[in-house]
Amino acid sequence: MAILAEYHRPKTLNGALDLLADRTARRVPLAGGTHLVGALETRQRRDVDGVVDLAALELSYICQNDSSLRVGAMTTLTELVEHPQCADLAAGILPATARFEGPQNLRNAATVGGLVALAEPDSELFAALLALNVSVVAVDKDGNESHRLLADFTLSHPRSSHGPVLITGIQLPLVHAKTGHARIARSPMDRCIVAAVAVAAANGDLSRSGTSGGRNRADTTRTALCGVGSRPQIAGGPVLPTSDYKGSGEYRLAMAEVVGRRARAGATGSRP
Repeated sequence: MAILAEYHRPKTLNGALDLLADRTARRVPLAGGTHLVGALETRQRRDVDGVVDLAALELSYICQNDSSLRVGAMTTLTELVEHPQCADLAAGILPATARFEGPQNLRNAATVGGLVALAEPDSELFAALLALNVSVVAVDKDGNESHRLLADFTLSHPRSSHGPVLITGIQLPLVHAKTGHARIARSPMDRCIVAAVAVAAANGDLSRSGTSGGRNRADTTRTALCGVGSRPQIAGGPVLPTSDYKGSGEYRLAMAEVVGRRARAGATGSRP
């Protein structure tokens, strides 16, 4: 089992941030634990003295706020995709991509905040959130709340000079959109080698954030790619795929073009 010197379960955001800001011990946030617990058990993480469990912070919720949904960071992936508005959003792209995050038991524990914080390179659900132009809501050690687009959001180390930042939720636009999803994997339910998610929003719902993978199209189409860098990213920028046991960097680069084209065709109804 993992050897930890400390375990904390604060009841307030300020309490959690104070614990993470305290430099007398190396503490990290614990959300669903689907990644962190395994890393501690296998000693992949040897830089942790204690965990700050976020379970008591009342961050598990989904509520509508004008033209968007506010989703709490401790909302599980299962709760996200089973919520009626989330399940129907953009032709059901969230449940369609969430099924590739892992088995049902994992999705019952994994959280939205953990998904955003990890930004795993082969996360198709993360790519769907990117294509939907989601914003991340976070709070710093002084209690200041910020909203940043997921495409621009990076989580600094809790012990950095800027101090800890906690993800408290995401803002999910309620867009009327068609979507496309294409992937290449070793088997149908494996994590992807490369994948793409495209969202073609009606009435320019995504236009304020710009377009990608179709910048000259009359419709507003955003395409996000998996497996082409250290995290999923919006198509159109530089990609730096690495080689691993699933495929070489060259193969990933070539296939990214293929899945991107297929996803855009699915979203726009055009030929790939």
